[in-house]
Order: sequence, then structure tokens, then C-alpha cells
Amino acid sequence: MAAETGLLNAITTGVVTGSIVALGATGLALVYDIAEVPNFAHGDLLTLGAYAALLVNKPDTVPLFELLATGPQQVGLAGSAFLFVLSAGGVLGTIYHLGGMQALKGSWWGVDVSAGVALGVHGAVAALVGAAVVVGAPAFEAALLFSFVLLGAIVPLLESFIFRKFREKDVELALMLIVSLAVAFVVRFGIQTIFGGEIRYYTVETTVPFLGGQLDFTLAKFFDLFLTDSGLLVSIQETRGGTSRQLLVMQYSWLELGVVAVATAALAYVAHRRRRSTSGVVGPRLAAALVGVAGLALGGAAFWGGASGVPDTAIAATRIRTSPLRLGIIVLALLMMSALHYLLQATTLGKAMRATSDNRQLAMVRGINTRQVMMSVWIISGLFAAIGGVMLGFLFSSITINLGFNLLLAMFAGVILGGISVYGAILGSYVVGLAMEIGIFAIPGLSATYRIPVAFVILLLVLLVKPEGIVGGR
Repeated sequence: MAAETGLLNAITTGVVTGSIVALGATGLALVYDIAEVPNFAHGDLLTLGAYAALLVNKPDTVPLFELLATGPQQVGLAGSAFLFVLSAGGVLGTIYHLGGMQALKGSWWGVDVSAGVALGVHGAVAALVGAAVVVGAPAFEAALLFSFVLLGAIVPLLESFIFRKFREKDVELALMLIVSLAVAFVVRFGIQTIFGGEIRYYTVETTVPFLGGQLDFTLAKFFDLFLTDSGLLVSIQETRGGTSRQLLVMQYSWLELGVVAVATAALAYVAHRRRRSTSGVVGPRLAAALVGVAGLALGGAAFWGGASGVPDTAIAATRIRTSPLRLGIIVLALLMMSALHYLLQATTLGKAMRATSDNRQLAMVRGINTRQVMMSVWIISGLFAAIGGVMLGFLFSSITINLGFNLLLAMFAGVILGGISVYGAILGSYVVGLAMEIGIFAIPGLSATYRIPVAFVILLLVLLVKPEGIVGGR
């Protein structure tokens, strides 16, 4: 029995799209909500992150830096030293933004520590990151790490040298918007001046060992789901060159499905009841237990389910077309947003950021270092931009000068739809992503070029009913 793609496939694709939008929109919302900057340059910061990774992944294609290359994807001693200095300098520069030399001496730690110990720890971390980039080059992971630490140091410079100057003059929001547009053009055409306008791409080893064979995690996989009288059967297939190869078959009886559902619901309830009273963060052991239940269910079905092929008949059948790369993007986005949630809810810095967001003047009166908060916001924005930009370039298999700008409208739609807050932006981004993909599926004859217009139709409808956004700016 053959399965066709349907609504479930559109939802899955929408979650992937929403994850990409959320990686960009989260940093955008932080800057908008706390630093009061409608940063139209944020899309170009994603582009900067994508291009920065080329220095590690394909150094022989980077103008000027190619002089230090000794071959395809190879650099000599001078090139390795340059990458080490940039990586280590990115770590130290990021810390320096938190309070200058005093930050390097440990003032941002929140505990009393001698200057020598803090300088030693910071120097050791910087050296480890630099060594990881040099040793790992030209691997994609090393390129991602390099872009991550580099943008963490570069992006806050926009606050130090541009936006803070205008904020101190109490300029109107409209003028700040014009300033951010000017920065966007400077960043975009600065990148084009250095790298040129041609399309670029990463070179990545995409095959990994899997069940005694090789699995290409960028190649599309087809998850066929069959609902039968005896339960649920999932068949995973890979199509290459017109030939379909079955990778795995998983079978669940109705009893197994019921046990997994009850166990997951029970653990989720316990995790909710026992969350930390001061932060609302779910305990890591309980979260790990939830993951364990899901893993046990998948593993048991895969190896002890007894299924050997797809059924001849089924009550219902559908197909999801995705890839391990796309699923990995969802997991990465969730990890990044979980880390940000922990920072905001369970740390002193997070409380200071929330207080500054509510009332910056009152936060200053209460003794909160609002300048450090602002720099932290821009650092986080840069880190999210680096991850989002590199993953965009990898997912689309091409890096262009308009890579991040093309996503900017969707990011702003997510931020505004959510209510101009961090959590609202995350929720809004997934609504936008789902609207883009489900809209294309639901309206026959509508091409993929209408994804953004469909998202804005949903945005207008929601704002007509709830002008303050989904979460109302809370």
C-alpha cells in the first residue's frame, strides 16, 4: 500500500520552517524588547554568520585569506595561527563587552574571585576554543563554533558604537529604525565587497554509519505511517537515483501506544509539579526521563516490533518527507531556546534582563547594571544569528548575499505576531512557519513563492482580533 504526503507532512515542514525563523526571531525580539531597537540589520547578521563560517570550512575560497591556504580546505601554519587568534579573541572580546577589563577579571561571575584566577580561566577557555577551531577545521562543527564566538564579539559593537549613541539622545523609534536600515545596508554590502556576489556553499561530509551501512543525513527520507487494526506501523525509506531502499520498520501495538502515552503524560505531570519554585525550569532528570521514554519506545519498536514490511491495507496512511538534517535543526532550535529560557528564568542576569525590559529607568534606580544587560542582549542576539545563519546556509545548500534578508520579513512577522517579547516571538515564529507550509498545502495551485504572503495574511487576521499579539507582550 502506497502512502501520500498530506497535512502531517505540511505540519512537520512547518515546524522545521518555524525553527529556522525562531532562531532568527529570538535575537531580534530580545533587542527589540530590551534594547528598544527594531533591528532591520538582524537578517544581514545571519548572513554575516554564514559567511564567517567559510573561513574555517572553505578558507581557500575567501578573498585575501586564500593567500594563507595551502590547498582545498587547508591552511598552513600562518592560517591556523590567524584562526586561533580570531577564535580566542572572539571569546575574550565577548567577555570584555560585559564590563571591560573588570569583566575579564571576573566581575560578571557574580561571586568574589581573584583577578588572577578569572584571567586564567578566561584565557584557558579562549585557548581551548581556539584550539578546537584549528584542530577541527575544516569540519562543519568547527566552522559553526568559529562563527558562534566571532559574532558574539562583533555584534555588540553595533550597540557600543551606534545604537547606544542614538539612545542616549532619546531619539524616536522611527529614527532608530532608519539607523538600523542604514546598518543593514552597510553590513550587507560590506560582505559583498569582501566576498563578492557569487553563490557559495559549504563542503560537508554528509554520510554517517547507520545500522551497518551509510546514512546521508541531508538526503530526503520518507516516513510512511500506517494506522491498522493492530496498531501503528512506521516505515522509513530513502530514495536515491529512482531506487527506494527501506532503512527501518517500526511497529507499535495499541497496548504499547497506550503505555507510552500514559508514561509520558505521567512524567510530564510530575516534571510540571516539581519544577523549581523560583524559576519554573523543569528539572533536568525529569526531562531526561521523558527523552528516555521516547527513546525506549522507538528502540523497542525498531528492534522487537517484528515488522518486516508495509501492510497491504490500512485504516489510514500518510507520508512525511523530511531528513535527519531538518530534524536536527528542530532539536538545535529547541536546545538553544531551552538554554535561553534557563538564562532568563534561573539566573541573576536573566532577572536583570526581565527587569530592564519592564522599566529600564527603574532598573537603573534599583542598582541594576543596565549597560551590562544591554551588552548581554546583543551578545545573545549575535550568538543566535550565527547559529541561524550557518544552519540556513547548510539547509539551503547555498550562501548568498540576501540569505538572511530573505528571512527578515518572516522573523518580524513572528515577533509582532507573538507580541514583541521573547516567548511570544518563539510562539509566533512557529505559527508563521506552520502558516507558510499549511497554507501552501491547503490552497490548491498555490506555489511556494506565496509562503510569505500567506504568513502575513495570518498575521493580519490575528492582529485584527488581538492587536497586542498572541501573548499580549507578557
